[in-house]
Amino acid sequence: MTRKHTLAACLLFVALTLAIAGMGYRAKTDLEAVVTEQFNQQQLLLAQKIAEDIGDHFAFLRTCLESLSLMWREETAADGRPWLAMPAFYSIFAEWNVAALGVLPPGGGEPAFSDGSGRPVSGDGLCDETCRAAFAAPVRMGHISLGRVFAPAAGPLAGRRLIAMTMPLADDEGRVGGLVLIVDALAVAGRYAHNVRSGETGYAWVLDDSGHFLDHHEPDFIGRESLAVRRQRDPNIDWSRLEWLIANRVLPGERGMDWYVSGWHRGSIGLVKKFVAFCPVSLAGGEDQGNRWAVALAAPQDEVQGLIGRLLVREWAIVGLFELVVFAMFVTTIHISLRWSRRLQEERDKTGRELLGTQEKLIRSARFAAIGEAAARLSHEIKNPLMLMGGFANQVRRHLPKDGTDAEKLGIIESEAKRLETLLNEVRDFTRPAPPQIEPRDLHETVSESLAIMAGALESRGIVVTTELAPQLPPVPHDAARVKQVLINLLKNAAEAMEGGGSLTVATRAVGGKVRLTVSDTGGGIPETVRARLFDPFCTTKESGTGLGLAVCQRIVEDHRGDIRFTTSEAGTTFIVELPLA
Repeated sequence: MTRKHTLAACLLFVALTLAIAGMGYRAKTDLEAVVTEQFNQQQLLLAQKIAEDIGDHFAFLRTCLESLSLMWREETAADGRPWLAMPAFYSIFAEWNVAALGVLPPGGGEPAFSDGSGRPVSGDGLCDETCRAAFAAPVRMGHISLGRVFAPAAGPLAGRRLIAMTMPLADDEGRVGGLVLIVDALAVAGRYAHNVRSGETGYAWVLDDSGHFLDHHEPDFIGRESLAVRRQRDPNIDWSRLEWLIANRVLPGERGMDWYVSGWHRGSIGLVKKFVAFCPVSLAGGEDQGNRWAVALAAPQDEVQGLIGRLLVREWAIVGLFELVVFAMFVTTIHISLRWSRRLQEERDKTGRELLGTQEKLIRSARFAAIGEAAARLSHEIKNPLMLMGGFANQVRRHLPKDGTDAEKLGIIESEAKRLETLLNEVRDFTRPAPPQIEPRDLHETVSESLAIMAGALESRGIVVTTELAPQLPPVPHDAARVKQVLINLLKNAAEAMEGGGSLTVATRAVGGKVRLTVSDTGGGIPETVRARLFDPFCTTKESGTGLGLAVCQRIVEDHRGDIRFTTSEAGTTFIVELPLA
């Protein structure tokens, strides 16, 4: 490589580095904007949720007040002490942060107050000017009004920030009275905002209409004017932006996002830029536009920047791994190509095996059809003469002496005729099977009936039968008579394989969308010379067998869209029948 080429490569590398750096800076700026926006949106959603919860709290108290008003006329006693008659509401109000319940008897006067347990309390300072105005002319009967937050200077609730809910009522004579709920504003705000966190260290705060903290993560701030308490803690901080924000956006009821500078955050001291999201809590609706609270969530900018920093580290790590990825992609492409080629070959071999299997089935079906046609013709030609021969032999034998040689020979003719007739019936069943009557049935019942039929034969050979039936097996679609024929044939073959006794196991279990039925014996196994053609017609290892039993079994199972196969060894043989559940 020449110096010119080296210089060009260096310039290209520098240009590429600058381009990547520029792209990284642009990505950092865009990422900061996106993450900050998403974080603020998350804070805004949390603030809105707190505002909705506070609104729902007062809505529930309105509902309780409406229910209580229905009892007011009947339950208000002459001395104006209704709390003794309405104990059911006390526990509800106490749970929902009601500090006192006041009842104004018909005709006016001062409301009589009781606490959450029903005990009378002094009403000093509990009914402010807004509360009294609700019962003065002109009176809006049955209308629930919500006053502004106030702090009584005297009385049992002195110093606490409260809010009054009033409902004027009238009796039959038109005398004005009503109900008053004194709600603990600090308790309501703290109930929904105090334990809320934004991110890792962000927190929520709630302001009333006058800018006093109703809740804050610092207990010393609660109940105090929000800007004054901050200036008292650190007068050296410029609080002008926060002052403008509260006066022009937060208290007027705006919903949005912004930032301000503080002098601390939780345990850290120093200038901290905080992102803030705020949302109004409308208390009085259209009656008093200024009567609203505000919920805000604040979190330090460093917390968001830390998240962005972690993201940028990952981004640069991705850039650093880019070259490795390119190389890895090349290697992976080669690997995938080789693997794909191997998979295609496997699929081709699999398809070839399936085609060979299908071809073998077609050849076997054609062979069975030819055998069946020939057997059917032969059966038709033989059966009638055979029945005549057997019948005539039976008639002649009954007229001869039982211990004579001729009677014995005629008995042999008769038994052989019956054996041939049985063979012809099996041939008929194999070549012209009736369509199965498949319905969902209890397979275990079919198995039990088959074992009951073979019980005597199995017991006489000294065979011990064990069943392993799956519990809660769903109904299996099958023709009970045909499946019973299959089972009896398999049980009979197993019994004949264990002349000297042994163990026979019948088991069922669900496998995927199928039911597997197995019949296992401890005989000597199937000779290897006949295993490949075991299901072919007329294939048998018995001297007296027809060789059609397993062929008929296979035909029946295939008519059920199932499968039959076997495994065999010197220890014994297991036949496996699988039937579909659908």
